Order: sequence, then C-alpha cells, then structure tokens
Amino acid sequence: METITDEVGQIVARELKIPLERLTPDTPLQDLGVESLDLIELVFALEDKFDISIPYNANTGETAGKAGSAKAGTGKFTTIAQIAAAVKGLLDAKIPA
Repeated sequence: METITDEVGQIVARELKIPLERLTPDTPLQDLGVESLDLIELVFALEDKFDISIPYNANTGETAGKAGSAKAGTGKFTTIAQIAAAVKGLLDAKIPA
C-alpha cells in the first residue's frame, strides 16, 4: 500500500515533469524550480486525487488561515513531506469521529 507521501511525490513528479527518483520527502520545492503557478496546479491535482479542498492562498504561498487548518496540519508548502502532512491532516479531518 502506498503512503500519502509516496502518492504526493508521484503527483509532484508528474505535475512538474521530473523523475520521481529526484524526489525525497525533504526535497525543497524551491530546489525543483517550483513557481506559484506550479504550486497552484499541484494543489488542484492533490485536491482531485484525494477528494479534499486545500485552502491555499496563492498570494502568500501558504494555506489559508481557517480555524481548523492548524489542526489539519496545513501550513506553508516548502517540501513534499509538508504537503503530505497537510494532505493527511485534511484527510483525517474528513473522517467522521
């Protein structure tokens, strides 16, 4: 079974058209040449894949400051691990208690 980090890495590789082997969870997106438009497209792809809504603010490069966002693990997207943590937090928030 693939982990969320693996799936996020595959999406990043596909969207940025770079080899998956170049990516590690700690790879800074800046080192990959990610620009704001790339990040927006990445957010859309993640939302489609995981059926979640990521409250991303393109002006700041951070997820929007919603009341539950800190609890959901969202924040600044600078590495694949941070994106995976945000996705996991949003997925966990969707699961009924």
